[in-house]
Amino acid sequence: MVQMRKRDYIQESKSFDEVADTYDVYRPSYPPELINTIISAAALEPESKLLEIGAGSGKASELFLERGYGLLCIEPGQQLAELGLRKHEGKRIEYAVTRFEDWQQPRLENDLVFSAQAFHWVPQPEGYRKCSEVLKPDGRLALFWNFYLCGDTKEDRELASICGEHQVFSFASEDEINQRIDRTSAEIPASGYFAAPEVYRYQWSTVLDADSFIGFLQTGSEYLILTEQERSRAVAEISAVIAKNGGQVSFHFVTGLFISAKLVTP
Repeated sequence: MVQMRKRDYIQESKSFDEVADTYDVYRPSYPPELINTIISAAALEPESKLLEIGAGSGKASELFLERGYGLLCIEPGQQLAELGLRKHEGKRIEYAVTRFEDWQQPRLENDLVFSAQAFHWVPQPEGYRKCSEVLKPDGRLALFWNFYLCGDTKEDRELASICGEHQVFSFASEDEINQRIDRTSAEIPASGYFAAPEVYRYQWSTVLDADSFIGFLQTGSEYLILTEQERSRAVAEISAVIAKNGGQVSFHFVTGLFISAKLVTP
């Protein structure tokens, strides 16, 4: 049995910068209709001020940039920020290389603050407080995550079991995802800075070969803290399962989106 590790979440959050190029290639994007929902809910105009927390190399950023919006991205990883600037050269994008909670002299009066797959790395309640401070009175906070749903085939369950056993990745059941969505829905108003959110779910899937699946694992904090020997054992077993399944595996997502108005005190 693999012993559970004590986790340092702040240190783990720094690990993404060490695999910036891999992260950019193998991390999944987000459903386009999710962006449509945010644009509508926040009533964004072409010159609206958008602020992104934990932008990485710009996986979510590009979905706004390609629609002509400008972004100020907060990203603590220097290599990820440099990659994002190169990748989106010519677009209206800036980076502040810092953790959101440490950001000095933050830009105020933003129409939208959003975070994709990153807000759980921000200490609370400081994160919600600062989001409220940098938003306009009628601004919106949008938080979204891809949750990784375990499929219902024998191969899906076997792959999830191996990933869990080696602590390289965690798939979730539909009930577990719903519980996570409910917790976040309750956490946002409990902060005291935002109203109860509008919640949206988007279910989608993609097909990956073994190299792509392993590449995705290499971008995760759970995988990155393993020893080389632990990684090798996990990769060998995972590759064998995917090979038995014709060299491909279906990857299922539930993307949860939370959009909330700030509470304005008199």
